[in-house]
Amino acid sequence: MTAHDLVLRDVLQPHRSEALDRWRGFVLDSYPEEAARFFRKEKDRFKNPVGQSIHRATETLFDGALLERNAEGVPEALESLVRIRAVQDFSPSEAVAFVFLLKRAVREVLAGAPEERPLEAALSELDARVDALALAAFETYTRCREELFEIRLRSSHRRVAVLLERYGREVPEGEPADNKEETDGRMKGVQE
Repeated sequence: MTAHDLVLRDVLQPHRSEALDRWRGFVLDSYPEEAARFFRKEKDRFKNPVGQSIHRATETLFDGALLERNAEGVPEALESLVRIRAVQDFSPSEAVAFVFLLKRAVREVLAGAPEERPLEAALSELDARVDALALAAFETYTRCREELFEIRLRSSHRRVAVLLERYGREVPEGEPADNKEETDGRMKGVQE
């Protein structure tokens, strides 16, 4: 752990809850108003799996990436959040913009706090960590979208094959007549 890491952690720790709540608010504000309101209010994880996933993932990302606590959970949390956004109607930039909102949330919280340590070094380290997280988010988003398109393509091939069989036509070689188990398994991973 470098001196910059320690400065960032020491500066952020007292403001963790406020910065995390602010970042979570920015993430939820990226959704349509009605959905954001539901995600905020409904606490039942079965009625609101997306809201609960956002809540857990943002906390893990904040603690792991910025405070370096439980850093091994960061890739899973990032993937969870990006997978949700990859299947929704977000453009690629909108899907990963939530990562950059972390900079804004932290800076807004620290702007009102008395400067106890060299803030410039901490903010420089914050920028580097958030930028690295954003690159990982974009790679994850791209992979999730590719999986989703593959699933849709196989599903289309299956439908065409079923129609061809129904009308007595021969299914071209290489076309999956029914690959439901594999498709269902992959779709489950994308939707989680």
